[in-house]
Amino acid sequence: MRIMLCKKILALALTGALLSCGGGGDVEVASAGAAARTAASVFRSPLTAAPIVAGQTQITLVSDAGDYVGAGQSFAYTQADAVITVRAEGGHLRVTVGGDEQWTGDFELPAPHEVFDVNEYLGVTRYPFHQPEVGGLNWGGGGRGCGPLAGSFRINSSEYAGAELVAIDLDFVQQCEGATGALHGNIRWFASDSTSPPRPVRAIPSTLWSPLPGTTPSGGTFVHLASSSVGDPIGAGIRATYTPRNAQVAVAEFGGHLTVSVIGDERWSGDFQVMAGVARLRPGWYPALKRHPVHNPTKGGMYWSGERRSCSQVEAWFVVDEVTYVDGELATLDMRFQQHCEWAGAPALNGRIRWDINDRTGPALPRRAALDRLWQPAPGAPIPATGNYVYLYSEPGDFVGGGMHGSYSSGISVGSSGSTVSVSTNGYSGTFIGMSSIPRLRRGYYPNLQSTSGYNPARGGMLWSTLMRRCWEIKGWFAIDHIRYDSVGSIIELDMRFMQSCEGTQPPLRGAIHWVRPS
Repeated sequence: MRIMLCKKILALALTGALLSCGGGGDVEVASAGAAARTAASVFRSPLTAAPIVAGQTQITLVSDAGDYVGAGQSFAYTQADAVITVRAEGGHLRVTVGGDEQWTGDFELPAPHEVFDVNEYLGVTRYPFHQPEVGGLNWGGGGRGCGPLAGSFRINSSEYAGAELVAIDLDFVQQCEGATGALHGNIRWFASDSTSPPRPVRAIPSTLWSPLPGTTPSGGTFVHLASSSVGDPIGAGIRATYTPRNAQVAVAEFGGHLTVSVIGDERWSGDFQVMAGVARLRPGWYPALKRHPVHNPTKGGMYWSGERRSCSQVEAWFVVDEVTYVDGELATLDMRFQQHCEWAGAPALNGRIRWDINDRTGPALPRRAALDRLWQPAPGAPIPATGNYVYLYSEPGDFVGGGMHGSYSSGISVGSSGSTVSVSTNGYSGTFIGMSSIPRLRRGYYPNLQSTSGYNPARGGMLWSTLMRRCWEIKGWFAIDHIRYDSVGSIIELDMRFMQSCEGTQPPLRGAIHWVRPS
């Protein structure tokens, strides 16, 4: 009992109240006048992190060495560089700061007070676990906060319009249990403050990255990526241009948030957010950006990722060179960006994005001219003279086929759905998918294919496997020599060939399929 009482005394000592722990366990509390005289010493007023401007909302934090929440740093925010909200409801004040750092503060008056009049509240503990008759506070952010804490807050001035709080000047001090230092803060808030974040910089610096002439298409929709080094954690040195001919490119904008998706031989996604107060993309430079969505809302944010690669922080910018809207919908866009993972000096990922809502370019269609140049079973291969068959020719070292050569003429099943054909026989199964530009498979050559688990929809995909043996990645092709459908879209005749190499480097598995639906 005596130990707990002394702990409470030590916590209250932070606020300047004069307490002593007597030998018999009795507590002697100093007079109210003495407490008031010493209370000012716990508030660091005025805080010197930034100059005070009359009528301007400003939040200032000064952290002592040893303070866990502020980590020994000083911070200052105005509405020009942070989104600051202050709301009073009854005796509870909630403060949020969305800047380069994110903070949340709660201040609770002692019951039954519900008006933030000029006053001091000493010896408060952590909200919402405080004693109602004493009051509470809690300030935290950046993933840091106190467990038990001791603190005080002082209202220097306040103003109400009717029952609504419209201005307040508040000091506070907070010390986490066990910490050697405290966090000191000042909140000056005016509902009438019209300060707003900056707008995009219209004078775009000529030194910002642009793709070299001739490295991007002259028009139409495309996404061009130029990673400066294999040391770039996201781009890993890639140089690639994606158009609707070789990838599925999607662009959408709502409320100043642009999303870009690329599903091609690689997969990418990008988020670009304009600063608070800007309703939609505008031409200009958006500098000093952090990773979306944990960015400073007054600056905007961005993040480009893909290929299962990511980074926890970014230093970035983007430039909108041209943008147009038609009936509120994004119609054309030409923009550039640069992103450094983790720190500003890291290798850069650069990109250019062009979008044209009227671009009707689609993926290439199957090529018929190449059919005669593709692999075919050699003369004398063990293929039945009549009837259905699946012939497999596996090179030694091929994981799926295991080096076997031979044909299967029974137990063959063929099905179709849209541009997908599935074939199974004797423990093997194959899936063959055409490019997204065709509603169903047609005669022709389907090159440069990836596994169906992550294929490029502009090219199609394929995979031949068994229950026990399959590739995670492949390089392959298939060719439709003849295909016929019935009136409801089901295949009734199929002649095709294919080749697949596991992981793109292993010896190939080749196959030929002849199938006529039994009558």
